[in-house]
Amino acid sequence: MNDTPNALEALKLISDWAKWLITIESAPIAIIGGAIKREKAETPYFVKVFATTAVVSFVISIAAAALLLLTLPEVAQNLRPEVNIWLTQDSVRGRVLGMNTQSLAIGESVFFGLGIICFAALIVAATWS
Repeated sequence: MNDTPNALEALKLISDWAKWLITIESAPIAIIGGAIKREKAETPYFVKVFATTAVVSFVISIAAAALLLLTLPEVAQNLRPEVNIWLTQDSVRGRVLGMNTQSLAIGESVFFGLGIICFAALIVAATWS
């Protein structure tokens, strides 16, 4: 059984996590964009693949984080002591996407991880090409 003040604190932690991911993901996107703009030589194919996959992954993660942040106020407003916050759904996200808070947060984190891996691979590939 959840304690409502603890559930509200958990929602704040989820919100902070989403905000930090958005902040962190903006930097690699800016770095990739800046490198593409300055690149004069022919870029190897696999470097382009890593760059594209990293940017797409980060954008999906940012969109998931934004959706999560958008829905947290309704989740907080409808908190009940017997409800696990990870299993909550707001009215729009739950009906349209069929996703709860946990699945959205996991998706956000998975795409963040994929973006980080591709960004690191991009750096290694660009260094060795």
